[in-house]
Amino acid sequence: MQMNRYLIKGSLFAVTNSESVTQTIKRIWVDGIEILPEVGHGLRPFYECGFDWGEAGGNRSYTAALTICLSVFREERLAENLFVCFKEEFVRYFPAQGFELYIDLSAFLIKYKSRLQPNLYSRFCFSSMINSREILLYKDPLSAEVIADLPENYAMHNMMIPDERLRKLNERKLRLMFRFFVKDRYRIKGNDFNEVVQKAEEIMSGFYWRSLEKILRKKYAEKYRN
Repeated sequence: MQMNRYLIKGSLFAVTNSESVTQTIKRIWVDGIEILPEVGHGLRPFYECGFDWGEAGGNRSYTAALTICLSVFREERLAENLFVCFKEEFVRYFPAQGFELYIDLSAFLIKYKSRLQPNLYSRFCFSSMINSREILLYKDPLSAEVIADLPENYAMHNMMIPDERLRKLNERKLRLMFRFFVKDRYRIKGNDFNEVVQKAEEIMSGFYWRSLEKILRKKYAEKYRN
């Protein structure tokens, strides 16, 4: 087998329970070995404990992506840092009715090499502004201080915009907007991951509601003006 090349298989099975209710279960194999959703769900219990894929995969597609990444990369921190990108690059395009295909991760690892650095960590943050609810934290190797740069976290999730120039302009706009709203509280530091994430939750939650309030005021102003 070539380095960074893996055979991924996904199949659908109809299962009937004791109450004669039939439901579809989705299962996944990596290089011929079945992987289980409980593995990914154990790390991210905020998503559903089950597999799904394709454009309509929902929360279970994150569980699928994380579990595949755990099988492939064999390291929790690395799998956590990469699974959201893996979901967007691969899982969302898996054929809905089942598939068996090879994926080559060489280009993927080059594209997201910034997420391979040893002091970068992904954590679940409910108030994050995207569906995966993930933010990235940096742990200073000298001081052991944990740092969350919230404007960067807010802007980085537009990485899927294919036009690089448009993406950079959009990221800059989002960073400035975030800093304008939260003032000087956009960079959080602490000695504990949970402590930093909790502070991030508070600030991102406030940013969300202030942004929503601004949008609603604008809509009402336009409505009454017309």
